[in-house]
Amino acid sequence: MNCQEIRDKLISWVYDELDSAEIPDIEAHLDECDACRAELADLRAARAAIAGILADEPTAARPPRRKPVRWLRILGPMAAAAALVVGIMLLLEIGTGPVAAALGPPIIERTGISLTVLSQPEGWQDATGQPRQRLYYRPTWRGLAMVRDRRLIRRLPAGVSRISFKDVPAEIRPDSVRLRSLTRPGGLTVLEQNYQYDLATADAVLKRYIDRDITAVAQDANVDSVTGKLLSFDRQSMVIQPAGEGPRTCARTALASISLAELPDGLRSTPTLQWELENSAESRQNFEVAYLTEGLSWRADYVLKLARLDIAPDANDDGGVPAILDAADLVGYATVSNHSGVTFKNAQLKLLAGDVNLIPPGFVIMLVGDSIILGGSDENEQYGPTMTEKAFFEHHLYTVSRPTTLRDRETKQIEMVSGQGATLRRGYIYTAHDKIAAPRVVSEMVNSEVNGLGKPLPKGVMRLYAPGPDGVSTYVAQTTIDHTPKDEKIRLQWGHAFDIVCSTTDTNYRRSGDNHTKESRVDIRNHKNRDVTVTVSVKIPKSTHTFECKGFDWRVREVGIVEITVPAAANHPVAVHYTYQYNPLSGGGLKNPHNN
Repeated sequence: MNCQEIRDKLISWVYDELDSAEIPDIEAHLDECDACRAELADLRAARAAIAGILADEPTAARPPRRKPVRWLRILGPMAAAAALVVGIMLLLEIGTGPVAAALGPPIIERTGISLTVLSQPEGWQDATGQPRQRLYYRPTWRGLAMVRDRRLIRRLPAGVSRISFKDVPAEIRPDSVRLRSLTRPGGLTVLEQNYQYDLATADAVLKRYIDRDITAVAQDANVDSVTGKLLSFDRQSMVIQPAGEGPRTCARTALASISLAELPDGLRSTPTLQWELENSAESRQNFEVAYLTEGLSWRADYVLKLARLDIAPDANDDGGVPAILDAADLVGYATVSNHSGVTFKNAQLKLLAGDVNLIPPGFVIMLVGDSIILGGSDENEQYGPTMTEKAFFEHHLYTVSRPTTLRDRETKQIEMVSGQGATLRRGYIYTAHDKIAAPRVVSEMVNSEVNGLGKPLPKGVMRLYAPGPDGVSTYVAQTTIDHTPKDEKIRLQWGHAFDIVCSTTDTNYRRSGDNHTKESRVDIRNHKNRDVTVTVSVKIPKSTHTFECKGFDWRVREVGIVEITVPAAANHPVAVHYTYQYNPLSGGGLKNPHNN
């Protein structure tokens, strides 16, 4: 049975008119449904309140007792519920103290929750990574998310009262918490806000029992328990002074339990948010609590699976050495981790991709995103089949189409993007004067719809799988990509080539005043059984004004870097000679050959 069917039967249950065969199904539903359980409590409290008022009436004022007419059932479920509420309100006006006491304290239930998880910004160090030596400080990224927690509060009294929200993360940032009423924003004033996180751990309890009596029970039944004043404790032992005796040391590993007279005040079983509110509106209101919390993080993980390997002429080479073109399918997953200390059930999950500007440790709130935290409800948004992507400020926001449960200490993967039949151009890049003789293997692809992609790709790890000799896809290598908009080129580095060897030799250097001239040679030996093209990357001073390389095409990739395109025939060495001149005082302005 669903919630509506259950609630239709609750009135009969309260008045002991329900078929006993239906009770087990209703009890099973109530064990799982907080809302229906609260509804049953309301009905029972209302019946008790009515019975109390009738019992206090003078006997002469009562009409003759007769079988009650179940007019609530005649009106129908919805009308019956409305009539019951009206009746209770009237009784509240007639009877004061007893009825209010019977209704009990406020009831709080969660109606929805939304998580917006940020990606790791540039310049922050991964908390799970190995520490690296660095010349500057890099703050540790422990994850950050914006949470909008919507809850329904019933029986909120008028005037000043205190309410508490449990099920909040242990990693919450208390100074970012905001509470507002969605039902009547102007009818509620927050007088005080507290975050209570002193949990009832063993050490927290013992700390409050210093100089108080406790009983330490040993695991060995032959060893007597020790009762006395707790003087001190640490992880290994406790010092207890029995009455009239000297202090005794007890190993904590040898204890079966510790008996206390009572639980100290001020301790909580879970982190709790508490507010002191002044309410001048309805007793039933919808609230939204928004805050930042650490411990929630996400990253993008990509799987690039090569489908085939083709050798085909590349139009950009003008009929020169054939290029290696690979066809591949791409799948991107959002890997979300929860280490916040609490489970988020049926949450609307959003992932923010982009380098968000954050103040290093100690920061209070993000520079962008306050509108998200305090924004309106998004319950009426429409989502796609799996995950939708929308531009947001200078970033991209990915929204999971259906609610998902993110448990504490859990890592979840959700498909984010996919593309099929993308073409990659494989090449080889050798950096002159590099200590590694082998060139780097690089694949380039255009992130366009024509190439089977055309979707913004968040920063993440790209893993490459290629068919082996037996046709089975095998893991080959992995690399990282930065945030890549659509229609931009992606360069993927897969390690170093096995069958190509390169080396650099400086052949001449001369100086005339402030003008410097340097000559070098790069030797390339291709041991593959096919011709390839190697791109030689030469790092030059930014003050270089002339560059020469006879027999090979070259271009200025950026200031200080020149790339030379070298066709290398199979099993045939090739030598590349280049010369450049620079003047530290007045040089610079090097241009591509066709611009000279």
